[in-house]
Amino acid sequence: MTLNSVIVMLRDMKSLPVIFVLFAAVGCVDDSRVFTQGRIEDLCNESIPICGRQAACILGDDEFFSGRFPGGQRVIARTEFEKQDMVVRFLLDDLAFPGTEIQVLAYSPECGSYDEEHPRNVDLFELAGDDRVLEFKLDVGTRGDHLVEIFSDMSASYDMTISLD
Repeated sequence: MTLNSVIVMLRDMKSLPVIFVLFAAVGCVDDSRVFTQGRIEDLCNESIPICGRQAACILGDDEFFSGRFPGGQRVIARTEFEKQDMVVRFLLDDLAFPGTEIQVLAYSPECGSYDEEHPRNVDLFELAGDDRVLEFKLDVGTRGDHLVEIFSDMSASYDMTISLD
């Protein structure tokens, strides 16, 4: 063994822990972290009056909420501009029963009208596909606070995000 080969081997051994740490860090990235893209989890455990109902939080586009179906949730999404599209996305996990419907409503700030996505009579796990993501685009024409209601009969946990386009 020459001196050069020993130096190369020692240099390679020094980089071995760095390589190990990089591979370990990559292994720590799961679907939820990729889906939420650095957003902060909001526990949505408040009671905020809106549209004659109670919302659990104001969910910003830099936050996400983790919940469980079956059942429903109410949150507020705040728009700053006219004629924005609201994109409500769910990453499903712990898939137990696919259910047959999911309903997503976004009310206008004055609560008089709403846009709705409501797939019915469909296997929701099939609808989500291999990436387990459901996405709904809703038209929210005016700026302000919008009550967003979700409901499903499926049995699964989920992470939910709301983005505004």
